Parts: sequence; C-alpha cells; structure tokens
Amino acid sequence: MIKDDPFGQGHLGLLGGMGSEATAHFLRTLAQRSSAVADQDHVPFTLLSCPEIPDRSSAVETGDASVPAMIRARLRQLEQAGCGAVAIPCNTAHYWRHDFTASLQVPLIDMVSVTAEHAARLGARNAVVLGTRSTIRYRLYDAALKDFGIQPIDVSDEVVHSTHSAIALAKSGNLDSSSKHLAYSLAASRALHPDVIILGCTELPMVLPAATKDADLIDSTTCLADACIHWWRSRLELAAERTNLTGLQLSR
Repeated sequence: MIKDDPFGQGHLGLLGGMGSEATAHFLRTLAQRSSAVADQDHVPFTLLSCPEIPDRSSAVETGDASVPAMIRARLRQLEQAGCGAVAIPCNTAHYWRHDFTASLQVPLIDMVSVTAEHAARLGARNAVVLGTRSTIRYRLYDAALKDFGIQPIDVSDEVVHSTHSAIALAKSGNLDSSSKHLAYSLAASRALHPDVIILGCTELPMVLPAATKDADLIDSTTCLADACIHWWRSRLELAAERTNLTGLQLSR
C-alpha cells in the first residue's frame, strides 16, 4: 500500500453499531466463515461503529428522513476512506438500501437480497420473516423474496410484538428473556408450516434457544458474512488475473 493511500484502501467498509453486540456477532461470524489459516487470510475491513444512529424501525414508521440521511453520510465516509464495497449488518437499515446504492460509487452488499437468494438456493417456496416491527409490517423482504419466486407468509400481531420484544431485550443485554420471546415467535411461525424462517434481524441469531432445530432457519447475519467473503475473494482473484496478464505482457 502506498503511504498516502486512504486508510481503508480496498477494504470492506462496515457500518456497525446497530446494535453494537450484533455487530460484534457479525464480525465473529465473518472471521469464522472465512476459512482462514493465518491472519492474512481474513477479509480486511474498516469498521465505522455508530450507535448514535437513532432507531431505524421508528424512523421507518414515522418517515424520519434524518436517519437514512445519517446512514448515507456514514456510508460515504467509508467510501471516501477508500473502501471497495460497503455493508451494513442491520436489516432494518436496508429499508433505504436503494437510496444508499444510488448515492455511492462502490457496491453496497445488500443483506436482504443475499438472504433471499440463499432461501432460493435451498428451494424454499415460501418463507416467514422475523425481525423488527417495521421489518415485518413494512414487508422489507417481500420484493426480494418474490424476485426468487418465494411467497412471504404473514405472521400474527402477537408474533410481531414478541419478536420486536426479543430484539429490544437483546439490545439491553437481557438475553435470557430475549431468547424466551424468540422461542415463542419461532413456535408460532412453525405452526404456519413455512419452508424456511428468516432471522431478519442481527440480534436474533445471538439469542436462539439452545434446543432450537435450525434446519429451517436462515440467518441473515451469516448470509451477509458469506456475501462479504465472496466479494473479497472475487476481488483477490481479479487482482491475480490482472497481475498474471501484466506479467505475460512484460515477458513478450
């Protein structure tokens, strides 16, 4: 790296802090799924943690434009730092993802789209999405799922409330109570016989009940981590191809 290059040159840019422990869980997932055998094999990232960003769910419900504006400004800072792509380990923030994409010159790795794509690879025909109140009620995942021919299944208001409570409790550090609320939401969702249940909030995989059968669960945190790893490996492969091509040209 050239000394005067931006400090995030070529890195994955991560906008975290929504919430902070969920961001830590995402980073752990990213590291564990990287198949690294040495430090240098991991995905280099520049993390901008912004827990001061107001509640995304409330902003969706009230139409508060200051929240997406704040997120957009932070994403631009990551871009200006030299990052080659950006990602947000927060599902609800993706309510404004098309606006973010339009304002950036680098790719936004879309958590919602890659999660829906994973559901399609599993052969799902329908899905329940659990997440924040606004993620469920404002159907954050509907368009992406339908693009892959997957029909979203509506859940009851009780499930919406229980899941949102699980998320709020997880954010406050009350993981045991959070897990109990999530267990109720999962049981009620399974009564609807979906092919898959999408954990569409980064707090939810942190509080999965220990005895939970997970064959039908899709973790959006893992899907985003895998997409980030794929982006980085593709970048490395492209760089290697360019190096090889340059070497061939110089040898002629």
